[in-house]
Amino acid sequence: MFRAIVHQALAVLVLTLGCVGLQGWETGASALVGGSCILVPNALFALRLSMSRGRRPESYPLVFFLGEVIKVMATGLLMAASAKSMPWLVWPAMIGAIVLAANAVWLVPLILRGQRD
Repeated sequence: MFRAIVHQALAVLVLTLGCVGLQGWETGASALVGGSCILVPNALFALRLSMSRGRRPESYPLVFFLGEVIKVMATGLLMAASAKSMPWLVWPAMIGAIVLAANAVWLVPLILRGQRD
């Protein structure tokens, strides 16, 4: 569970550093903001799921689905708040980081597995 969060954080960090190196600070900050819009709710959701261990197994589906709904809503609210409060955002970098962070859960292990072979 937390491994997925680490993979997302690493992917966003690499993209942010690449954006800073190639396009400058605004682009890098935009990538960081976009990745954070995905990463923060996911980390909070993972923390909430880990705290529900040891409870009655019947409560797991409710905890999961309610947490998932809250995570999706928080992600949308963070993206909207970022767009409204940061007019300097570079949209391709922000959207690219959102897509990368959302897919890093399966993409990073795939890349790492390919390097070991």
